Amino acid sequence: MVFKRILAACLLLLSLHVLHAQVKDFVPAGNEKDAKGYFQYQNFRNALSEYLVLRSKDSTNVEFNHRIGLCYLYTNIDKTKAIPYLEWVVKQEKFDPNAWYDLGRAYQFAYRFEDARKSFKKFISTGIKDDNPISAKRQLEICDNADKLMSNPVNVTITNLGSPINTEYPEYNPFVPADESYIIFTSTRAGNLGGFVNYDGFFTADIYFAARANSEWKKGKGISNSINTYLVEEVVGLSPDGDMMFIYMDNEYGMSDIFVSEGKGRSFKRPESLGMNINQKTFESGACLTQNKKILIFASNREGTLGGMDLWMSQQLPTGEWGVPVNLGPGVNTIYDEDYPYFAPDGESFYFASTGYQNIGGYDIFKCKYNKTDNTFSPPTNIGYPINTPEDNTTISFTSSGRHAYLAAVMPGGYGQTDIYRVTFNNIEPKKCFISGIIMTEDSTSLFEKYGMQKSELEESRAKLDSIKGTLNSKSDTNEIEYISPGLQARVDFLEIQTAVLPQVVIRVTDSKTGQLQGLYRPNRNTGKYIIIVKPSTYNFAFECPGYNTVKKEYTFHDDESSVNNESEHIILTPLMNGN
Repeated sequence: MVFKRILAACLLLLSLHVLHAQVKDFVPAGNEKDAKGYFQYQNFRNALSEYLVLRSKDSTNVEFNHRIGLCYLYTNIDKTKAIPYLEWVVKQEKFDPNAWYDLGRAYQFAYRFEDARKSFKKFISTGIKDDNPISAKRQLEICDNADKLMSNPVNVTITNLGSPINTEYPEYNPFVPADESYIIFTSTRAGNLGGFVNYDGFFTADIYFAARANSEWKKGKGISNSINTYLVEEVVGLSPDGDMMFIYMDNEYGMSDIFVSEGKGRSFKRPESLGMNINQKTFESGACLTQNKKILIFASNREGTLGGMDLWMSQQLPTGEWGVPVNLGPGVNTIYDEDYPYFAPDGESFYFASTGYQNIGGYDIFKCKYNKTDNTFSPPTNIGYPINTPEDNTTISFTSSGRHAYLAAVMPGGYGQTDIYRVTFNNIEPKKCFISGIIMTEDSTSLFEKYGMQKSELEESRAKLDSIKGTLNSKSDTNEIEYISPGLQARVDFLEIQTAVLPQVVIRVTDSKTGQLQGLYRPNRNTGKYIIIVKPSTYNFAFECPGYNTVKKEYTFHDDESSVNNESEHIILTPLMNGN
């Protein structure tokens, strides 16, 4: 939650003595003092390793078991591993009653919501003060919300982007432009600029860029040394046209502030602060622009919030600076945290993350409709499970069609921490793909145009032949005809064979995986041009015509925002030899 993020900003400055340390070099010694120190400074990875060693020596230590459970809950690995440790704790004679709350959270991550309810009720029954960021009573509401939302899941397919993008370290906050031509994301991986280790045991965050070509992602690389520093930079927004990137900075240039960088792809300029009206001594994070780029919406916990983090709106002044922001109010903000605002390419679909509303755990992503006329928003709705889970789900970025989006999540089969995923909304039809070209002969003439030319030549040749025959005493005297016009009769005979039947070209399209026939198509009989429209997939094309060799080709059409048109796919048919 927000208090943890503010603490994180402070702890970063305290942790810089760990320069150039390697994350993998850490070897736990089972030292209780070190374990408590790591835990206090939120380095839960190292704390977990230390407490596991300590527990191996003293398995009945209640504090060790409780701390192990908490470490699992606070790391982006399998949080359900906390369950056996916390279940053991609450069976002991003496233990911290907060363990009931912690066990409830662990059950939520395992989707065991009825068990979670029992644990939260046990915690409430202890009567101790509930100073958790999300109260146990609110957690009971969240369990009910989860049951409702999970009973009606969104029809989506979620795909891990793979090793070109994801590593064993956390990758998060992915953003793509509307055309899906590249992706910008944040990572705390090894190899980040400076090689400094943050308070949490990961490397300080850098921003990465990867291009997309032929529906595949190139390897992610650090975006630019004019943007990345040895401290923390996170991408927190990107305009749909890809011209403006918003950056959260916790470094020598800004402390928990938002900067903007203009450009595109890897050629973004040096970031500039959004100014004093936006960046104050408080915590500022996610940001986005309306379609006309005249209104900025950002997240901040400044004075005047309804809860922790709220969303604020600022209008651009004639000077180009951003004006005094106003709170978006209770129509969007709650007594809980709201963050990571985002406008989809249509300019009307507005998304943000919240720990309030009909939430199923942590941050969930919500959607509103933005009214450009009066700058108002419709009531937020949860975009649904499995996009939202009991884990924190914060940012989302859509392509122009709205069929695809990108997000970061912890899911089974991932690379170890938060990974970046592509979401396909199956209820939105994919863009149609088409392939077109001309059926040609070896001399690059349209087969049908050549047929027409031969037909015209045949008529002319016949007329000439008839004229010659009319001057002869014997119309069947081939020698005289050959003498007067050598080869004319043979040409007429050849053309009569060639034009006896109009070429019957059939284009047979089958699915490459299943072999199922998708359709039979014919080209235009005057021009020889063909146009075939298909859904994204891989197909086998067979161009067939009696008297000609069959031409076979395979085409793949990608389900993305890149060019889906294969034009000028001209096919050359060659005659069969000896009629075979």
